[in-house]
Amino acid sequence: MSLRLHARGRRSLAAALGLAAAAPLAAQAREVQRHGFDSAEGRLLGFYTASLLFTPLAVAGPGPAPRLALGVELGYVPRLTERQRAIGTDKPENTNLAPVFPRPRVAVALAGGAVIEASWLPPVKVFGVTANLVNAALSGPLGGVGPVALRGRLSAPWGTVRGSITCSAEVADGGSPDLRLYYAQICYGNDSADDFRPRHLAAELVASGARARTLAGGTWAPWAALGARREWSEFDVGVVRADGSRDPDQPILRLRGTRAHGSLGAAWTGPRGASLAAELLYAPASLATARVYAGVRR
Repeated sequence: MSLRLHARGRRSLAAALGLAAAAPLAAQAREVQRHGFDSAEGRLLGFYTASLLFTPLAVAGPGPAPRLALGVELGYVPRLTERQRAIGTDKPENTNLAPVFPRPRVAVALAGGAVIEASWLPPVKVFGVTANLVNAALSGPLGGVGPVALRGRLSAPWGTVRGSITCSAEVADGGSPDLRLYYAQICYGNDSADDFRPRHLAAELVASGARARTLAGGTWAPWAALGARREWSEFDVGVVRADGSRDPDQPILRLRGTRAHGSLGAAWTGPRGASLAAELLYAPASLATARVYAGVRR
C-alpha cells in the first residue's frame, strides 16, 4: 500500500529521504487515511475485500437447505498489472502473492429453515501470506416465486491477513534502481509486515431452482445471488525499521463505502451426499473471478 513518504521519481525520492531523516524519534499518533472506492488505494483495497466475499457457494443448490454441509472452496485470485498495483505512484505494491484462495466451510441447519455457515483459515503461511481469518453467514427462507426459491443472507469476515505488500526484496530486486533505493532507504532494507483487516457486512438475495433436475446419478440446480457490502476494511502499513520495530510514521489506510456484487452458479448433489458447485463472482470495479467447491451434504 502507499507509504506516507512515497517516491515519485528521483527528486521526490530525495525529498522523502530528507523528511525521513528529519522525523522526530518520539512516538507519534499514527496517521489514518480514509479512502473511498474512487481512489487508487480504495480500488486496490476493494479488490481484495471482494476476493474474500463469503458467497452461498456451499449451500445454494438442489432441494432444501442441507442439515449439515462440509467441504472446501477454492477461489481464483486474478493477477493485477503493474499499473493496477502502482496505485497512482511509480512504485508497484507486492500484491500478486496468492493465485488461489482455499477456504474450508461448514454449514448447519437451524429451526425454521435458517442456515448458519462458517469458515476459518488458521494462521499458516501459504504463498507468503499468513491469514487468520473467520467468515460467518446467516440465511433464511423468504418464500418463492413460481419455480424459484428465495433466501435472504447476511455474511461478514473477521481477522487479519499479513504479508510483505509495501516492501518486498523480490519486487525491489526485479525493479529499477529507484525501486532498489526505495527498498534500501524507505524500507530500511527489510520486508514489511503489513496487516490487512477485511471488515464488511454483505447482504444478499439468493434465488435458486426449487425443482432439482437429474444429472449423472444425482440432482442439480442453478442459482444466482445479488447483494451489496458495506466496507470498513483497513490496511496497516507495517514498514520494519533497522532495529526490528514498526515505523510509526507510516499510515493506516481505511476503506469506507458501499458496493454491489453478484454471483451466478450451479450445484450438484450426488450419491451419499457428495456435493459439487461452481460460481462466477462479479463485484463491479473490483473483481471478476471463478470459484469451485467440493464437499458432502446431509
